[in-house]
Amino acid sequence: MGANKLLSSHELPNGLILTVWDRSHPVVGDRWQVVLEGRITIPVNDRTLPPELSSRAQEVIRALGPDLVFTRREERNFIATGKAAAILQEMTARLLELAPRYLGHPDFAARFIRQKFKEYLERQCLNNQ
Repeated sequence: MGANKLLSSHELPNGLILTVWDRSHPVVGDRWQVVLEGRITIPVNDRTLPPELSSRAQEVIRALGPDLVFTRREERNFIATGKAAAILQEMTARLLELAPRYLGHPDFAARFIRQKFKEYLERQCLNNQ
């Protein structure tokens, strides 16, 4: 266990790659903060854009950049050293069980881009008031 350790990579049914990271670290004495992070880099391009944004591809890329990173993070605090590895394994198993159905869904990238672009437009609107 240790901060910023790549545990595994998994190709999802939609072609995206899920990387699983151990971000755990000692807190005090024999206690740990156990942190699991799953990441997916999503390219912003014609293949991943939602249909309603395909005509605005350049605008979306200018706003969001060429790639977005989806992150799912799970934390458990003040875990005894002897239990930390088992808890990390349980957290990893849950993430990998969820991944094919949710993160691997064919529309996952488009939904994520749609949401991030909507958030961008809302921030722009607030900044222009």
